[in-house]
Amino acid sequence: MSKSVVVAMSGGVDSAVTALLLKEAGYDTVCVTFRLHDGERGNRSCCSPDTVLFARDTAHRMNLSHFTLNLKDLFNKRVMQDFVDSYAVGKTPNPCVSCNAHVKFHAASFLADKLGFEHIATGHYARIVEESTMRRPLDLCKDQTYVLWPVPKELLSRTIFPLGDYYKEEVRRIAKDRGLAVAYTPESQDICFIPEGNYRGFVRKKVAAEAGEIVDKEGQTIGRHKGVVDFTIGQRRGIGVSAPAPLYVTEVRPHSRQVVVGTREDLKVRQIRVGSLNWFRSPHEADTVQVRYNSSPVPCEIEDMGGGEIRALLSEPVIGIALGQSAVFYKGDMVVGGGVVCQGA
Repeated sequence: MSKSVVVAMSGGVDSAVTALLLKEAGYDTVCVTFRLHDGERGNRSCCSPDTVLFARDTAHRMNLSHFTLNLKDLFNKRVMQDFVDSYAVGKTPNPCVSCNAHVKFHAASFLADKLGFEHIATGHYARIVEESTMRRPLDLCKDQTYVLWPVPKELLSRTIFPLGDYYKEEVRRIAKDRGLAVAYTPESQDICFIPEGNYRGFVRKKVAAEAGEIVDKEGQTIGRHKGVVDFTIGQRRGIGVSAPAPLYVTEVRPHSRQVVVGTREDLKVRQIRVGSLNWFRSPHEADTVQVRYNSSPVPCEIEDMGGGEIRALLSEPVIGIALGQSAVFYKGDMVVGGGVVCQGA
């Protein structure tokens, strides 16, 4: 089979340079953009209507065929609704993880199969190594392996991440040297379907928030709130309670509509229980765990709890781990696997 690849193109510089590098490397290259939501006109967030048009124009300027797949129903069900449902029950989800798990890689692979193409590719900063395993990229400031842990191993085996061996400034320079307009596009920071960053407002439009109590760790009522959807573990601002020392959200109890607050010390977690696991290598190879996108990995040991769950014993306490967050396990810079936090202590 000849070298062929479907590139998922978001309209930004990373995916455009991904397509360009693969084309120049001799791959039969086509591009696909996913229509995921009905963002406002003028909104250039990932996969918005305007972004689809911009991505198509960029592909055509590189003399590449471009496809658009309408995945709005799937994205709404598996990403947006999951986001809302998670906040409604006191969890803290990562929609990029959900998209990678259920939408983006599966859709690109579906199109590749329809076209008879061998590979898929994205503009993520990561590297593929032997046995369909990921490593952190050369540019650690752009490391995206944390959000890629749920990609099924069979899809990872056909995936290419060309940007794993480049620094971001090199990628922009390549785009500029080739005359691509995307060289000057700004970095995307917000959740793609909430470009203004007001996730609480977004969730409140979808669920009926009920008022409840703010309590301390002894259970004493010290204030009132307008809905648990407004709170997440580790939150300090916007609690609405005055105290001599800073207060943090330490627990969200959706069934009793209580928000528990305490000190920073109360946020410390020394072990986490993790489910919904996806492994690329043996879990017992892991020597560190990362619990947030931009956090440092923490040394850990893994215990098998049975029932598809493990417990990670941390060598040092970590502040404010919330249910629903991703926990990604590494051996050095190698991704061993990951899962979803279902309990902390």
